[in-house]
Amino acid sequence: MKLSPSSLASEVAINENVYISLAEAISNGNESTMKADSALGMKTAAAGETLLVTICVVCCFVICKSSYDIVRKWRGKLDVHIIGSGPVGLTAALIAAQSNVASKIVMYEERTRAQLMGRSHQIMLDGRSVSFMRKLGVDFDNLEGCWEKDRFYTRIGIFQDYLLSVLQQRSLPEMDIKLGTKFTEEIANKIHGSPKQLAVVVAADGLRGISSSILGLSDEFLVIPCKAYGAFSAFERSNQPQVPTPDTRVRKIKLDLSAFGSEYRVPDINRSSFHLKVFGTYRHRYMSLLCDKSESNIVRQLRITSDPVILRNIFQESFNNYRCKGESRMTDMEALSMRCSSRLTEIKLAYRKENVAYIEDDNLVILVEGDAARNLNQSLGFEVNLGLRGVESLSKLFQYLATTTTKSEIVKALTLKVKHATKLNEEIIRNKITQELKQTKIPSNNKKK
Repeated sequence: MKLSPSSLASEVAINENVYISLAEAISNGNESTMKADSALGMKTAAAGETLLVTICVVCCFVICKSSYDIVRKWRGKLDVHIIGSGPVGLTAALIAAQSNVASKIVMYEERTRAQLMGRSHQIMLDGRSVSFMRKLGVDFDNLEGCWEKDRFYTRIGIFQDYLLSVLQQRSLPEMDIKLGTKFTEEIANKIHGSPKQLAVVVAADGLRGISSSILGLSDEFLVIPCKAYGAFSAFERSNQPQVPTPDTRVRKIKLDLSAFGSEYRVPDINRSSFHLKVFGTYRHRYMSLLCDKSESNIVRQLRITSDPVILRNIFQESFNNYRCKGESRMTDMEALSMRCSSRLTEIKLAYRKENVAYIEDDNLVILVEGDAARNLNQSLGFEVNLGLRGVESLSKLFQYLATTTTKSEIVKALTLKVKHATKLNEEIIRNKITQELKQTKIPSNNKKK
């Protein structure tokens, strides 16, 4: 089939139009792709710049914040006042001195140094307390005392004299130890911070101390039972030296009280285990008798008895059976002069309801530590460790308080301190007495027949 010239020209024109349209479409597509790529590139560049700026801002913030914190820590200082120079008060002063935030430390103690050194009763530092004191620089090799495993035994006067010497040898911070100075309301009125510097008072003047009341804290104590019964005795042998000696602990001692009446011969379905502890120096000897809380017949009879001879006899026989090597037997005359519980009583922990306070007008923080904060109603020979547990949190607290700038920050710090105290109280109630009941230490040469 032949096409006419006019038809051929028309077809060529159509093909040219199609080609031109395709070319224009391809060109437009390329331009759109280039524009899209260009827009994507611009967005990527903008995102990169934003990320870089963000990183720079964050780095600047971190550097500025760190520098500010360093300056605050460097400039942050506290005036620290310690009331009482017992083991807890002296340890609190040592913590403050090593915290590098105390500009001045003032200590008030009613007794003289000679009176402190003359304190004769023995203290026992358990493994945790020994480790804690070593971190504070205490050199136990230069302390008179004795070891039994990880426990250290010494006279309280020796320990206090050592800590006083350590504090007085420090050149910084400024130290003012006022021995023979009773803390009074007149002194309390002179203690206050400044708008730029906080003052901290640590009241550690013991169970009978009055500093907390002078400072305005409530004297209300909460009393919680420790799920155990106990009795206590003490006697003095003036012809013996004041030599520290390890504790003697005896688990599950057998008590035969049938000679004291028919009520003690009733068969016990629920048998109670009694645990004995002998502690103190050779001159001042102490004994505690503990048992888990139960309703067994023998426990019930020892709780309600009105005859003081029964427990006196138990302590005399127990001492004669488990005294240390070289110790003489307790005579009947010594037993009669022995201070002794008349019956078993429930062991309870009393702790101060209000043990921290902040006086905003004076910019003053008050902390209560040691026996002034918590105590047991019977001496069990480990009380000093409870006091040292309480001051374990002081280092961080001093550091935090030195850098606080607002009331809310101070309240937050004191809230953490209250939580630490509450946790310690719960630990004592839940575990400490139980641990004391379970511990046993009977040297092979101790038991006497």
